[in-house]
Amino acid sequence: MVEPRPDARPRPSRRTLTLIVAPIIVLVTIGTIGNAIHPALLKTHPMWLVAMEPRTRYLLLVANRGVAFVPYVVVAVIRRLLSDPLFFLLGYLYGDNAVAWVERRFDNNSGLVRGIERLFRRAAPVMVFLFPGPLVCVLAGATGMHIATFAVFNVIGTFVAVVFYYYLAETIKGPLDAINGFYSHNFKWLLVLSVLLTLYWLWDQRRKGKGPSLADAEEALDGDD
Repeated sequence: MVEPRPDARPRPSRRTLTLIVAPIIVLVTIGTIGNAIHPALLKTHPMWLVAMEPRTRYLLLVANRGVAFVPYVVVAVIRRLLSDPLFFLLGYLYGDNAVAWVERRFDNNSGLVRGIERLFRRAAPVMVFLFPGPLVCVLAGATGMHIATFAVFNVIGTFVAVVFYYYLAETIKGPLDAINGFYSHNFKWLLVLSVLLTLYWLWDQRRKGKGPSLADAEEALDGDD
């Protein structure tokens, strides 16, 4: 699946695995809650939405609401970076097992996964700079990318992306104004709909064995390569 790092190390303890995976599950859970209640957060506490689930579309909508540049960038950059070193460590310590787990847990499109892996083999630093999602961060660790290289491209890329979204929101102000206006006038029923859709998604993920379970993650990651 991925080329093994040349300095493969002994399997770490189960406690080490738990210390890495548990925060990831916490962050995923916080993000899921933020996504479920995003209509209310967008109307009343937009920066809380950034702190909980800094998806690109939410960053654009929050920037459009006139939040200050510095807190917006600080919160969004920190929140987007929180899980990246954890996924890097998973890849570094667990190699193919970590890559396979992330593929199953975070991506339903196998064609997209294969495409990301092909692009990563050709331009790993560029992928970390432009698309530092769970799969790319795990691949960076699994292929032995130097941690300093990963950190530099990850941090700078995330900072540039967040700043870009802030100013892009001004460029496309008209459409974003319309969307924010729609949310403001309809947030109650949108909130109910969003919560129901999230509950259905959680049920579907659990049915498919992709729920945020620490035990399942440990079993998948701590198996034999």
